[in-house]
Amino acid sequence: MSLRRAFRGWAGVASVVAALLVTSLLGAGPAQAETSRTGLSPTLLVQFNSGLHYYHRNGAPGPGVNGFQVLDKCEDGLSPGVAWMSEGDLLWRTKDLPDTKCPQFLPWGYQSTSTNEAPDVPTPMKWYAYLKDASGKIVQRTEPDTDDWMGSYSYEAKPERFYHVSVYREPKRDDDFTDQTFTMSMVPTADTRSAGSGDTEKYWEEVQERTPLPEEISEGQRESLYKQLWCHTAFGSTGQGGPTWDLEAWRDNIPWGQVVSGIADHHCNWGDSDGGYYYRPPTDDNEPEDLAPVVNAGPDVTVDEGSDVTLDGEVWDDGGKATSKWTYRPVSGVDEGASCTFSDASSTRSTLRCTDDGTYRVTLTADDKVNRPAPDSATVTVRNVAPKLSLAGPKDWDVHRVGDTVRLKATFTDPGSNDTHTCEVTWDDGTVDRFPAADGNCSTGHAFDVAGMDTIKVRVTDDDRGSDSGRSMVVVYDPRAGLLTAAGALGDGAKVVAAAKYPTAGSTKPLGTVVLDVPDGQGRTKLVSTRLDWLVITPDGKAAVKGRSATHGYLGYARNGKFRGVVWPLSAGDVPPRNVTYDSTPGASWDVDEAEPQPMALGVTVIDSGWLPGLPDLPIVPGLLDDLLPGIGLDLS
Repeated sequence: MSLRRAFRGWAGVASVVAALLVTSLLGAGPAQAETSRTGLSPTLLVQFNSGLHYYHRNGAPGPGVNGFQVLDKCEDGLSPGVAWMSEGDLLWRTKDLPDTKCPQFLPWGYQSTSTNEAPDVPTPMKWYAYLKDASGKIVQRTEPDTDDWMGSYSYEAKPERFYHVSVYREPKRDDDFTDQTFTMSMVPTADTRSAGSGDTEKYWEEVQERTPLPEEISEGQRESLYKQLWCHTAFGSTGQGGPTWDLEAWRDNIPWGQVVSGIADHHCNWGDSDGGYYYRPPTDDNEPEDLAPVVNAGPDVTVDEGSDVTLDGEVWDDGGKATSKWTYRPVSGVDEGASCTFSDASSTRSTLRCTDDGTYRVTLTADDKVNRPAPDSATVTVRNVAPKLSLAGPKDWDVHRVGDTVRLKATFTDPGSNDTHTCEVTWDDGTVDRFPAADGNCSTGHAFDVAGMDTIKVRVTDDDRGSDSGRSMVVVYDPRAGLLTAAGALGDGAKVVAAAKYPTAGSTKPLGTVVLDVPDGQGRTKLVSTRLDWLVITPDGKAAVKGRSATHGYLGYARNGKFRGVVWPLSAGDVPPRNVTYDSTPGASWDVDEAEPQPMALGVTVIDSGWLPGLPDLPIVPGLLDDLLPGIGLDLS
């Protein structure tokens, strides 16, 4: 036996109680019937109302767009909830509700909730209900086999013809869950109600465009719906008919003669044994009833912190005099000091911007100064956005002397203005500085004790663990570090002669010569240095030298018995570009510690990392080069 059938015994009693509760809470007049129901005897009854139904006497909506009505055994320590999945969805959506408070003299309490979802066209869906204990664990649930349809819905705040239009599935007769049909429901403006049937065709086109009918509707049913719309426009123009119009596809497609001549009898609801239900406006002797506004805060939304999100709310009031106001409150995951602002808190369509991430509840309240203010709420989920770092200095390849302070200038922006931030700078010599950021700034300084090519890394992290980083490689030289000499050939045929040294402890530029003859893919490139920019000799015997010839820039990396040469045209810039003319170790790092020089097939390198006073005799021509060049066959002519 299915849960639905097993539940039917007590459901009749519960439905009566629920009807009383609904009437007392939402006003007189019948609501459209639910489309499916399920429950957990004897503690829970849940009904789903597809689309958006209305109470015909006053035009007030039922439990919201595609909403659930919940009759719960109150204050029993168990909280109800619903889960649903539309056709094509991959995950179930869930909504937890609080344990219902007990109304006076009754063991059950009533509450309703909306899915805040509406497809363009009615869509098949499944749903189920559950109960959670105080720890949040699901202790009971119905089977997820309750088949239904998610109804479509459209709203316009300042319409020409209709405020609301909805297409939904409902039972053909009350409490008959085996025979289902579709209904098109609409809330016309006062002008539409009084316009007469001559405008039916353009009304039909509008409602079809805003909420198309599903494919399951037959041609005969479409004709019946159109005839009902014609009838409602004709009936409304006589001052009769209610504030909402319902067109039911199950009504027979009767001949036009019966539609036109029988309005006084069927009131556009032909097929009902009682001739149909409709609302007659009060006569001139009675003041019209001022109904409470109808409010919809719109769907739940998600946005990045610091960005605007649109709140698509709506307010409908029979007198057209209701004012609206947006408010918000933090719900979870919101840090102290966070705030949100509305672009226009008095407009139903507004935007919201929050200074920090977390979950917020926004409430749209309508007040017609007659009835109690009517609120409706939606959830705004604000996502954290990581800060964005900008590293202004030092630039890659900036040159600094040992012992001088290297100034790091790093700033950042973060749209989450309520976030706090931490800076972390790794200096590549074992030193790591961590400190709070101030005014969007991570700037600091550091002095290196030894020569090297140091990659400085800086990272900024916000209090929600979002982060951004930057890096820069600087050259740190020590003019006391000694002498580099190299002469020989590499396995690919490249040839090198190099000699370099800082002449004094106070020098800022090295002296010496570098000669390279390298293959370039189309022949060979030969260069003789005209300038040395810097020389780095590390304490562990690694060396790097940079300079230029008349037309090319070069880098030389050396270890004992190994050498790496890099050559590029000066037209590409002062530092090596992405694509160089020659590199004996392609793809290796520019850092002297990771440069990967290659073994020299012929020749030797000598790196003296101890400082020698004065500058050794390094004649260019004749002298040292005359002795070395014939030995490696390098022709400079």
